[in-house]
Amino acid sequence: MKNSLVIFLVVAFSLFAQANTKASNKEFYDTRYKFIQEYIEELKELQKKNSNYRGAVVESLRGSFFSSFSKKKQADTDQQALNACEKSNQKKCKVRFQSFKINPEYNRYAVYNNDSKFLDAGAYEVPSLIVRNYKGVVFLKSTSNYSHEKQEIGCTTNKLDNNFIIDIISSEIDIYPSSFLQSSGLKFVMICDKILYGPSKKEGPEGVAPAHYDQTLGVFFLSAEKIKKQISARGTSVIKHVFHHEYYHIIDSALTKGVLDQEWVKINKFSYSKKKLKANLTKMLNNKKGFISQYAMNNEFEDKAEVFAYLITRNKEMKKILAQDPVLFNKAKLMISRMKQLSPDINRSFWSRL
Repeated sequence: MKNSLVIFLVVAFSLFAQANTKASNKEFYDTRYKFIQEYIEELKELQKKNSNYRGAVVESLRGSFFSSFSKKKQADTDQQALNACEKSNQKKCKVRFQSFKINPEYNRYAVYNNDSKFLDAGAYEVPSLIVRNYKGVVFLKSTSNYSHEKQEIGCTTNKLDNNFIIDIISSEIDIYPSSFLQSSGLKFVMICDKILYGPSKKEGPEGVAPAHYDQTLGVFFLSAEKIKKQISARGTSVIKHVFHHEYYHIIDSALTKGVLDQEWVKINKFSYSKKKLKANLTKMLNNKKGFISQYAMNNEFEDKAEVFAYLITRNKEMKKILAQDPVLFNKAKLMISRMKQLSPDINRSFWSRL
C-alpha cells in the first residue's frame, strides 16, 4: 500500500465521520477498523525496508483519523500527524497510536471547569454544579437547559430532588473495589430532570453514557424524572440495572480501546439482530442461544453491557443460566478475565459477595 492510499483513506474517513449518524454503527466501526488495519500493514512494510520507520495515528474530536510515517523520533512522527489534523481545521487533535502501541496519554475524559461551572466533555459543555464527590466519582446537577443541534444528547435543568438518585448510585458504587473504580473510567454522573436524545431531541431513556466513538468520556447522564417514575412503579431494581449497564460501556472502553471486538463476536453461534430490539430490563432469556436478554441481541456493545449488568445485579440467577448455555458462559468468562486487567481486586472474593 502506498502513502497516497493512506491519504485517501484519511479523507474518506473524515467525510464518513461527519455523516456517521446516518450510517449504522457496524458500518462506522468497520471503517475505523479498516483504517487501523491499513495503517498497520503500511508500517510493517516500511519497517521491512528500514527498521527505523515509525508511525502515528492522530484522532480529532470529530473522529477523523490522520496518519504519518517517518524515520524520525516518535515525538516528531506524532507531531507530523498532529500538524495534518490541525491543518484540516479539526478540533482537539490527539495522538491515538504511536507506531504499534496505544498512546498511554490518550484519553477523551471529561473535565469540570470550576471557574465557569460547566462540564467540558469535548463536544458537550453542560452548565452544572458539583453536589457530591463519592469515592472519586463526582455527582453534578445541570443548572440550565442544555441542547446542541449537532449533538445527540441534551440535558434539562435539574430541579427535582437528586439525593435519592445519588444515594442509590452510591450504594452501587460501593460494590466495586476502589482500585477498580480508579481504573475503570467513571468520572462524572450528570443529573438532569430529562435527557433529550437523538436528532429530534425527544425525551430519552433513564440513563446514557455517551462516548467519543470508541473512547469513553467517563460521564453518565441520568434522568431524575424517569428514575423517579421507575422507582414508583417497580422499585430500585431497574435503576440499578441501568447504572451497571451504562457503567459497562465506560468499562468496556477502558478495556478494549479498539474498534471492533472480534474476540467477543467470535464466541457467538447466532448473529446479532438486523432490527433494533427494545429493552426489557425485567426479563432474562434462557433459550441457550448465547444472549441474556432481547436487548443484548442488538450488537456486541449492548451484549456485553447486558451480560455485565445481570452478572452484578442478579448473579445467582445468572449462574444458573450460564451453567446451561455454553456460549453465554464463554462470554462471561472472557468478561471476567478482562476485568482483572483493570484491578487484581476483581477476584473470586469479589464475585462471591454478589
